[in-house]
Amino acid sequence: MDMFDGVGRRREKTTGQFLNIGQHSLNGRERNALFRNNRDGTFTDVGWVNAADRIEDGRGLSVLDYDGDGRLDLLLRNFRQPAHLLRNDGPTGHWIALRLIGVRSNRDAVGARLRVRTPTGWQTRVVSAGTGFLSGSTLVQHVGLGPHDTVQAVEIDWPSGTRTALGPLAADRPWTIVEGAPDPGAIAEGL
Repeated sequence: MDMFDGVGRRREKTTGQFLNIGQHSLNGRERNALFRNNRDGTFTDVGWVNAADRIEDGRGLSVLDYDGDGRLDLLLRNFRQPAHLLRNDGPTGHWIALRLIGVRSNRDAVGARLRVRTPTGWQTRVVSAGTGFLSGSTLVQHVGLGPHDTVQAVEIDWPSGTRTALGPLAADRPWTIVEGAPDPGAIAEGL
């Protein structure tokens, strides 16, 4: 999953311009859209592949790795309907999942900034909560590593102001990192 639009503005198919809906609300029954990143600055709507393009009154979206396979899944919440899980069964490269536990910082490490380095370069994540309407996503930070089976380095700037640096870490598994551990390290475990 590269980008999901649950209830948003639609573009007219032939011109690409936003639809003129006058005074009507955008919060009605609209078609969901799931976009694949074309890696050239554009996206292609592929919602029809796994029935994500349903017409519904969307109210919330949670992103999580439901089955622990390293691919992020979507949990859709709709007005007066049960939640619907859209599993990501597409191909995957290597990945790493990092669960941060704050000690001096808040326990969920909300606000922590982490950087992960592979031979391709650095990727950055910030632990955040409350990012969705009527929903929340996982606090576990998933990082796609492509062809790399090892993370060279992980740097974490905790909300308390402390810093943790570690690595290398093996890919394709979850790790839990505790703030201020006497010997900074990571513990491989199921999240």
